[in-house]
Amino acid sequence: MADKYSISNTAQELIAIFKRSYQDKEIGGSKDEPKVKIHETIGKVAYAYEKVRNAVDYQEEHLLRKNAVGRMLKRRLLSKERGSVIAEPLIRELIRAGYLPNDYFPERRISDIERIISKYVSLIDLTVNQTNLTKKNKTLSWIISVASFEIEQYFSPTIRDDAMVEAMYKIIRPNIDLHNEFFNTEDQDIQVYIAMHRSLIKSDTAMLRYHLIHYYAPDWRYITPEEIPAFAAKLPHLMLRIDQQINNKLSDRLFTHMKKFAPLFTVLKDVLQQNPESAEQILDNPKLLAEKVNQACQKRYADASAKLSRGIIRSIIYILLTKTILAFVLELPYEAFVIKKIKLLPLAINVAFHPFLMFLIATSIRVPAEKNTHKITQGVYEIVYDLAEKEILAKREETFRGSRLMNALFSLFYFVAYFVTFGLIIWGLRLLEFSIVSGFLFMFFLSVISFFGLRLRNTAKELVILDKREGALVIVFDFFALPIIRVGRWISRKTSKVNIFMFILDFIIEAPFKVLIETVEDWVSFQRQKKDETF
Repeated sequence: MADKYSISNTAQELIAIFKRSYQDKEIGGSKDEPKVKIHETIGKVAYAYEKVRNAVDYQEEHLLRKNAVGRMLKRRLLSKERGSVIAEPLIRELIRAGYLPNDYFPERRISDIERIISKYVSLIDLTVNQTNLTKKNKTLSWIISVASFEIEQYFSPTIRDDAMVEAMYKIIRPNIDLHNEFFNTEDQDIQVYIAMHRSLIKSDTAMLRYHLIHYYAPDWRYITPEEIPAFAAKLPHLMLRIDQQINNKLSDRLFTHMKKFAPLFTVLKDVLQQNPESAEQILDNPKLLAEKVNQACQKRYADASAKLSRGIIRSIIYILLTKTILAFVLELPYEAFVIKKIKLLPLAINVAFHPFLMFLIATSIRVPAEKNTHKITQGVYEIVYDLAEKEILAKREETFRGSRLMNALFSLFYFVAYFVTFGLIIWGLRLLEFSIVSGFLFMFFLSVISFFGLRLRNTAKELVILDKREGALVIVFDFFALPIIRVGRWISRKTSKVNIFMFILDFIIEAPFKVLIETVEDWVSFQRQKKDETF
């Protein structure tokens, strides 16, 4: 091969990792060993419940199982169950909910989950003892969030994802200068690392906490019971330090910057993952690599379209369920008993407008074009080969913090945009004789749906790396739309913590429902055993 296309050291390391992880034994074990098995008919009932719950609690697909683990773990811990009692019921509950295949998880591996849970239970017993209820709940939720991802890691190790983040860090980090933002080099490195995790593998707060706790305390994964008390004493300071890093003000700007490069590493990962045994031969042949990149892009585009469709359906279900409930709980009683008049036009608009808006947003979303694929191929070449000149990965001057004066002026302009946008909406709603409650619900769902729509649009554009010029109409549209989207983002984040529907499902319906499911399944197993003994 010509020197122009000699494989870089980073690419060679990736080849070795993908080949090695490909050879690792799957968690399912051998066919003959005993597996955890549930009654399929009973499992279908629990699976249906989980689908309804996920429709009401809108989440990213890759977070569903991890979040389910955290939810189930918290419920069992609050009922005073402990490690050896939780592991097997937890696995069975995950199978019933469809997060693990039935008759797949080896019984011998239950003890591994027990060890993980017991470690975190010991940490909870040593730390969650504050008299302040708010601090107690925060510490408990923090620990459970980390535990849920460690369990998720056991079910589905992220060796390859971690390798891609490391590769991205080695290539992109030297091109980023953060000395004007952080005096401490360690803080600079951590902020870049967090931004790459969020952009490349879509890590949420729990995932970032897990990785940072291992950064600050590398021995945590293999800690012994005797060492946990010493670690527990350091945990409050560690929690504060980690959350400060995750919530840093510059985090969003760095994340936006990293999104430009994430598609390159995502597609390269797909190529390596689909061809782990022949990866070296593919990367050694630029023409063959271009073909594989094109195939990976086309598959990603198709997957994005399918994911978009699922996201639209879930969003519309979420809208219909929550709006119907709120209409009966708030809007109709207010109009019937307070203002003594039910206004049909505002009610009809509140029912029909928002699903229609989601439909319009969905139909306007397009997947990337062929020109974008060529750009990705060029970027992958710059990662894989030691090229003398680079265009996409070339070092550029990036400003992550503007001047205080300009930031103040732009913030003022942005503040005016809020008044103009919401002022016009309120004026229009008053003309249509919306009541205070119906007007509030209209604006609430307008903001949330606009944010959901933007999130769906970003899903379809995850692989877009082309710079798009924005015309005057787009700039004007953004002036009015951005305040609505930002409010929707704020509502989405806050209501996820105080979602009344989730409270009802998780603490009033789910706990007795899951107990009933487990009791019925135990009875069926007992009955089957007696039947086998009889015959």
